[in-house]
Parts: sequence; structure tokens; C-alpha cells
Amino acid sequence: MDFLCCAIITCTNTIYNVNCISTLLYLTYVTSMSKLPAYLRKLPERQQLAVELLAANPGIKTKEAADALKISPEAVQAYRRKAEFNDAVYNRYMDITGGKMVNVVAAMIREAEKGNVQAASLVLKHFGKLEDKITIRIESPFEKFLKIGNIDEFEEAEVVEDLTPEEIGASFVTDVELPERDPINDNLITRKKRENKKLKDAVNFKEDKRLKRRNSAYILRRRAERVGLDPLPPGRQRKNVRDNWIRELKNREKLMNIE
Repeated sequence: MDFLCCAIITCTNTIYNVNCISTLLYLTYVTSMSKLPAYLRKLPERQQLAVELLAANPGIKTKEAADALKISPEAVQAYRRKAEFNDAVYNRYMDITGGKMVNVVAAMIREAEKGNVQAASLVLKHFGKLEDKITIRIESPFEKFLKIGNIDEFEEAEVVEDLTPEEIGASFVTDVELPERDPINDNLITRKKRENKKLKDAVNFKEDKRLKRRNSAYILRRRAERVGLDPLPPGRQRKNVRDNWIRELKNREKLMNIE
């Protein structure tokens, strides 16, 4: 197959339908190999399909990607360990999401129309109408002389008065249908506290899980000391080794009537 799927693959509520993805990935393609970007032409065809899938679905799991591409999960992991493959995924993701910048600028214009000074500043910077840095240029006497010599050629410049953010916002006309504003962004302090709480809860959950593992290991060592059983070697053990050790511990406790 000398073609590449270039459709943006999305799934509702971030739940990926592997059959849907696989069908779109293999049956929808609109351009030939000769028209692909240079960073994709350097990759094998299967990796090109993987780049398209991962760029269109950044949160997809390795198993789901492998099922969609009809390859093993180990092959997908091998792709992701290659620097040129990761660069291609990033470049393709930027190609796909670049169209969203229009909505971002339109949203900033809408905020500027409502009197948001920061949004108005961002809009002006985006269009090159506002400079927030000072550029100092030192001209030689000869350059100054040349400017003076051509002074008659200069036309009278238009004087532009300072405008308020409301006037700046009103000067832009947009007809892009934008999504409703998220009320959570109205109060940045409340949002920051909520996000900090989520982060703290996540850290505490990991710490509690680690303490439970340490406590469980300590109890197993004490039980082994009571029945004269050598403890497990340090480090992570294979499941069958650990299961056999636990079985031997229980058998000795049963013989010694230890509960």
C-alpha cells in the first residue's frame, strides 16, 4: 500500500474504539507518498501509519495503537524509542492542531471586546501592533547623513491616537462560532486551589500506597522470623518465587499452630 492515512482520527470522550481507528487508518487516505512531508517520507510505511495514529490520538495506549496498526505492542514501543519517530509524531501533531490557533486568536479577540486588557495586549502583539521591548540602534554619522539627504522624499505620517481596550476590541469583526466560556476560569485563585488539592491528593495517594507496601513487607519478615524461614531476597521477585515463599510460610505457621 503506497498511501498514508491523513485523516484526523478522534473518538468521543477519549475512549478509543480500536476497530473504528483501524478502519479509518487503513481505508481513509487522500494523498500519495510523493506528496508527504519530508519528515514522513524518511520513515517506513508502517511507521508512517503509526505517526498518523499517535499524532491524531496523543492519549492512546500502546495496546490500542498496536491493535489498530495490526502489529505487536513491542513494535509500537520500539517505534517510540526512536528519536526520528518521536520527532515525526511531534511535527505531525503540530500540523493537525495548527488549525486550532484560529479559534484561540478569535477567543482572545472576543475577550478584548469585553474589556480584557491582557487579551487586548495579546491580540495587538499577535498582529504586530504592540511592542513591549525597547530596541536601541546606534547609527553612524554617514547613515545619518544619508537620511538627511533623502528627507524630501519622506511623506507625512499619519498620527494614530491611543485607543482603549474596548475600542481595540470593537475594531475587530469576527463571525467564528466559539464554544461557551468555562466558568472555572473566571476565578483563577479558586482554580489554582482546586488544582493544588488534586495534585496534593495524588501525591498523598502514592505515599500511602508506598507505606502500605513497606508495612506489608515488614509483617511478612516478622512472620518468617517466628517460623525460622529465610526472608525473601531484597528487590522485586518473580511471581512464582514469591508465591512459593508465601505457601511455605503458611505451611510452617500451620504446623506450629501460629495464626
